[in-house]
Amino acid sequence: MRRLNPRPATRAGDSGAVAALVAVLVSTGLLFGLGAVTVDLGQVYAERRQVQNGADAAALAVAADCATRATCDTSSAGRAKSLADANAADGRTSVLGVCGSGRATLAPCTGTGDPALATCPASPSGVRGYARVRTGTLTAGGSTLLPAAFVRALTGRAGSGTAVRACAIAAWGVPAGLDDVLPLTISECEWLLATANGTTFVADGLNATPLQEVALKLHSTTDRTGCASVGGAFADLPGGFGWLAANSACRAAVTNGGNVAADPGVSASGCAGDAVAGAVGTVIHLPIYEAAWGSGSGGTYRIAGFAAFHLSGYYLPGAHPNKVASPVGGNLCRGSDKCVYGWFTQALVPGGGALGNGTDFGSRVVALTG
Repeated sequence: MRRLNPRPATRAGDSGAVAALVAVLVSTGLLFGLGAVTVDLGQVYAERRQVQNGADAAALAVAADCATRATCDTSSAGRAKSLADANAADGRTSVLGVCGSGRATLAPCTGTGDPALATCPASPSGVRGYARVRTGTLTAGGSTLLPAAFVRALTGRAGSGTAVRACAIAAWGVPAGLDDVLPLTISECEWLLATANGTTFVADGLNATPLQEVALKLHSTTDRTGCASVGGAFADLPGGFGWLAANSACRAAVTNGGNVAADPGVSASGCAGDAVAGAVGTVIHLPIYEAAWGSGSGGTYRIAGFAAFHLSGYYLPGAHPNKVASPVGGNLCRGSDKCVYGWFTQALVPGGGALGNGTDFGSRVVALTG
């Protein structure tokens, strides 16, 4: 067999050449300089991530506030500042400006350029409103420049530091769809009557008066609130009383502008009644239908949007228990009526969701758009 040659020994001059090269780099400061630049550049990237996180959080907070309040905190020193600071490692971030559209307290946004930032995201269209927040570095000494600490120590020159800034936009509007709602719907006609054509809501969603509380009647022998006799789009389905086809968890997936099958019967079928019972005292997001056709198990509703409804009580045969009196108005159903009690408000959907188009019935979502 052919004999394998052993690896040749390192020549004596090689190790000396490497040592000499390292000595030259160290003596000229080049090696330390490259290390210093690398460390400072990493600090800039870390700072940019922090001020961007602060801008994102601040924009979402301002948009969430404005989504449910006519007058919201849009100052650079208020809610935006606290959220921006909370996302900085040192607890300090400069809020350079808050602007937007959709609320009187939001100043209009002008321009997108920034010397230390390429551009802010483009302002969104087709939404109810939006908030734009610009953030930047803020040091313990009050400077808005991130100092180049290692390069300055190496060169002995103070330098001016680096301006690190970020920008974010969050918009609010109606949900594109919800996949976890109670399997119950009411007509747009009923919502209009209960909210005085969309003008009357309980501001905080919690403290209503008896005059603000309504009974949404799923079946009535005494008073149909004028909607059943309207006919056409707003009429109740023959054999349908607002129950929707539900999944095994007794929830319904509903798309804004989409169709959903009816679950027939006057009583709460399956687990639907128990789901209503478990939601008393909370805000539910009711699908609102704009058209209905068919009958019984062949019935279909076309959903126009979602309404935020504080559920205070109900009377529903098939539920356990079959009735819960409202702490505000007591038992509002009369005779053999089947209904849920509560009041309409304006509220964010828990967990957020995608922004959609359509009628605003009070359920809102907030999302970053840039």
